[in-house]
Amino acid sequence: MLYEQFARPSGMAGKLAGLFMNKENERLNEWTLSFLNIERGDRVLEIGFGPGRALQKVVETENVFLYGTDPSEVMVETVLRKLHAKGKAKQVGIINGTARDLEAFSQPLDKVYSVNNLNLWEAPLETLGHLHSLLREGGKIALTLCPHENGADDDTTVVIGGQLRALLVEAGFHEVQVHIKPTKPNDSVCAVGLA
Repeated sequence: MLYEQFARPSGMAGKLAGLFMNKENERLNEWTLSFLNIERGDRVLEIGFGPGRALQKVVETENVFLYGTDPSEVMVETVLRKLHAKGKAKQVGIINGTARDLEAFSQPLDKVYSVNNLNLWEAPLETLGHLHSLLREGGKIALTLCPHENGADDDTTVVIGGQLRALLVEAGFHEVQVHIKPTKPNDSVCAVGLA
């Protein structure tokens, strides 16, 4: 049940999971975004935005075309409410669904990122291949994970980094770099690649 609330939050328990995710991912969001160098005019997509803390940060960049997808209706409603309260709702295209559900955009994306979400994808390689097709040539992707499962440690993070690199390369990305950040309960990893 706990896993389900983080994978697809719903009801009051989902809202509580969202509050936990906000706190847990705040530094990881900033770290992940630092690899993307988001600029004015960029077309940016977040996969699995959860309570939307990273989306709210990106939307402050002037003239960014921002999109987000999340399978949880509770998270979609939460984020729309927050963006509406800040007068930013019209600047973000929110989709209730998964990355595999996305159709081609009117123009290719420049940047894609995901924080602590890829481990919930049903078909990671297929999804990454699809995301590659949505990015412009030279577009950038950043995937961040911090392992929390029982028995995970900093060595687990290194292994995950290798797996992320292999997945990105197999999906068609190149110049893939893997970065490790000391975090609790275990080190976190961010894999960054170019389309």
